Amino acid sequence: MKALSVQQPFALEILSGQKTVEVRSWDTLHRGDLLICSSAKPAFPKEEMEELEEEYGCVFLYGHALCVVRLADVRLMRKGDEEKALTDDFNPELYSWILEDVRPVIPFPVKGQQSLFHMDDGLIQLSPFRYDEPVAVKQGVKAEGFGIDFSGLQGRTSDIIVAEDDEPRITVLWDSLSLRSIPVEVIGQCVREGIDWTAVLLRFEEIQRAEPRDTWDDIQEAIDTIVEENPSLFED
Repeated sequence: MKALSVQQPFALEILSGQKTVEVRSWDTLHRGDLLICSSAKPAFPKEEMEELEEEYGCVFLYGHALCVVRLADVRLMRKGDEEKALTDDFNPELYSWILEDVRPVIPFPVKGQQSLFHMDDGLIQLSPFRYDEPVAVKQGVKAEGFGIDFSGLQGRTSDIIVAEDDEPRITVLWDSLSLRSIPVEVIGQCVREGIDWTAVLLRFEEIQRAEPRDTWDDIQEAIDTIVEENPSLFED
């Protein structure tokens, strides 16, 4: 499969579906599936990247394959493309690469190259879940060491991480109803141990697709409410 290196945070923005146009100074005849890989070098200085990680609620993965997209078209940049490319700059001499059908892959290390390069198809394993897909935890799934049953809790999928046992796990960001159901003592334990209480890492087989129950605004409101109602848990 053809592959393309993209700097962070732009690679994550493609993976998450926010960025649907990639602007390049060069054209290509290639159409169809394209593996998006994050470059080893970020687009911005370290401090700015750390601020973006906090804003996006993630840790950027560098030098890895992230997703497969369908390169639907490549043409000279048109007015309006800058919004889909998440940039303020418009240059009709540059090329807009139109990206569709984003499919996350199990991340694996990639040494990026300039221009398009070839990647062995045997290394590419598609995730069974899309990014930001509503899911529910299957019955019988429990949190190790926390004494809480996750059965039926819901959220949205996010980053895929390959654990130390080489088994992939997917981050599930809890929805507002699930956040409000987590016992305060469990949230407190997470805070003390430096664990993110708003999300969980699960195996693919532990979750299933579900209908969304809220919005991202509802989730943020639930987080803010929990913090405001339990100030002692979040004191430095």
